[in-house]
Amino acid sequence: MSPRTLAPADLEFLRGVDSPTIANALERLDLRDRSDGYLGGDVACAFPELGVMVGTAVTVTVGNALGRPADQTGYWELWERLDATPGPTVIAMQDASGTPTRVAYAGEIMATLAQRLGAVGIVTDGALRDLDEVRAKGFHYFMKQAVVSHANFELTRVGEPVRLDGQDVRTGDVLHGDVNGVVVVPWEGLAALPDAVETIRLGERRDLDYLASPEFTLDGYKELRSYGK
Repeated sequence: MSPRTLAPADLEFLRGVDSPTIANALERLDLRDRSDGYLGGDVACAFPELGVMVGTAVTVTVGNALGRPADQTGYWELWERLDATPGPTVIAMQDASGTPTRVAYAGEIMATLAQRLGAVGIVTDGALRDLDEVRAKGFHYFMKQAVVSHANFELTRVGEPVRLDGQDVRTGDVLHGDVNGVVVVPWEGLAALPDAVETIRLGERRDLDYLASPEFTLDGYKELRSYGK
């Protein structure tokens, strides 16, 4: 089956909305439990100045081969998968090394190659490096930390589900990230998402206008929010 691709209109819309608003709007659609659908806070945006990242996930599990040569099979399988997948894509990379502070899984060369193959970023619960060079390319990093050495990294599985800081991610999932973190956008929610986002924005504007007004009182705000009703 061919990989699903984001329609240009969906892509343009998603790029114009911050991730918390996307998360709030998805709650209105009641497609999943509110405690599901987003990465935990340990995976942080390295380059907030790049704004919103949107793409479909290509998943990979990575490790640090200790005491033996690293297997290169998965390395080339990842690039072949990216080359065959319509962009924009996001590499979703699970660290299974057991030594997450001792190995960086990508830097300038891998980021450049990924970008040439249609990727817009890497999301990992592990480490990356070459931050200045990758930032200058406009390529997104979401990661736990930077580590100076790639050690003896290897890509052990490509295309299989991964778990990133408490969130399951599958190849083909839509990932939306910004300075606040990363949320998974269900395909079945895309059509209804613009209206849900507009509802969230109107509600927040109403709240903020009242909170800034000279008429503000706590009782008045409770009434505005239908507290207790």
